[in-house]
Amino acid sequence: MICSPPVQNYDAVVIGGGITGAGIARDLALRGLKTLLAERSEPGAATTAASTHLIHGGLRYLLYDRPTTVTTCWDSGNIVRIARPLLRRLPILWPVYRGHKRGFTLVETLLECYDRLSPMKYGRPHLRLGAEETVRLVPGLETKGLLGALVFDEWWVPAAELVKANLESAKRAGAEVRLGSEAVSLLMEEHCVRGVTLQDREGAWDEVRADVVVNAAGPWVGRVARMAGAEIPLRLRKGTHLVYEGRLPCLHGASMPLGLILEAEDRERYVFLIPGDGRTLLGPTDLDGGSDPDKTAVTEEETRYLLASVRRYFPEFPGRPTRATCGARPILGRGDEKKLSREYEIIDHGPRDGVPGLLSAAGGKMSDFRLMGEDTGETVRRLLGRGGFCRSHLETLSGQPVRDFLPYPRPVFPAELRKNPLLRELHALSWLGVGLGVHLARAAAGKVRESTAEDFEKNYSDKARWKDAFSGIG
Repeated sequence: MICSPPVQNYDAVVIGGGITGAGIARDLALRGLKTLLAERSEPGAATTAASTHLIHGGLRYLLYDRPTTVTTCWDSGNIVRIARPLLRRLPILWPVYRGHKRGFTLVETLLECYDRLSPMKYGRPHLRLGAEETVRLVPGLETKGLLGALVFDEWWVPAAELVKANLESAKRAGAEVRLGSEAVSLLMEEHCVRGVTLQDREGAWDEVRADVVVNAAGPWVGRVARMAGAEIPLRLRKGTHLVYEGRLPCLHGASMPLGLILEAEDRERYVFLIPGDGRTLLGPTDLDGGSDPDKTAVTEEETRYLLASVRRYFPEFPGRPTRATCGARPILGRGDEKKLSREYEIIDHGPRDGVPGLLSAAGGKMSDFRLMGEDTGETVRRLLGRGGFCRSHLETLSGQPVRDFLPYPRPVFPAELRKNPLLRELHALSWLGVGLGVHLARAAAGKVRESTAEDFEKNYSDKARWKDAFSGIG
């Protein structure tokens, strides 16, 4: 429980104005709680802006962390419903070549397993293309060794605009937003967090008191926690994108914007080519981010790696990007990648560290920011004994009721599965094993067919409609 505080100015103060903090502030304000969000820079200007700009279901996590994929698909559907005007369906083509680490059968099995979950995020069924049809869609693609491609879809979003829309929604619900206000210390009284000291761009200080402080500082979440003497097991991963203005000629085959996922030079990872907002992103890298997110910077080696990876498929790919972006992703855990779950944790530092009054929203990703906000809001409501129930999934960012809300059952997995990386991987592989058996049986029965470029247009066009419960989204 929170220690009995003196009279406070706010029910909650949220530190951090990226997508996580914005989603939390919106959730708290919609519950009727008096909320202040403090951001030292501009909304979504750091990690959120340096993302690949996708609301995705977590396809790659199916290889070793299925619970994260299920949860992410589930909440991506909520995000689509509340933020649909900002989102654009983006087909992503995955070309497969002889000698690739993951062959055609495995990639298609992975996508068939994803098909079972993607309706939760309003995704459409994947397509299988032969080499000739693949080149029709992407004329500049290297043809030597090309077996064909698989196509699936995700949602592209202007990330900074998504943050701003959440903050505007929060302000309409009564929240206060202070930009250019950095949290320089926490107000501590009798080992309780009673608020935060803010410093503005002119150097002026302001002590803000609150019943609870929510640390949503992204890659800086550990730094804020240390202000109260608490530690968060966080590992920073650095992601760099090369940015090219305009839509690249090598992606001009399809009538609609089309992304690509490409096996990288080291054959261990993948890089994306993602068009949107009048530019194309190439990336990301995934390297150790060090200990200080303020010192994250693009290196020549990262640029070389990305260009070498994409030129395996497009030999004439331009070598000079307009610019590059770099951000640090806050990932919970230690050890190798399979031990680093992309899930999040809402940490109550009272019972955990003996520091009541402080919560930390650590880990996670843009595709489940709304759910992080909901879980934080539920924790705040429990601690304060006041505040309404969650409404962030029932109201669009523009303030309209969500008319086609579908009450998905939130997936529940055993705690042992979530905490044990080996069990998570075995669980994922067992599902993929079943999927492989189903795929091979369908192939033997002649039920696996190749699609055409025309099928691609029909499947992913905005005009395509589906006769199911999800057709209202379009």
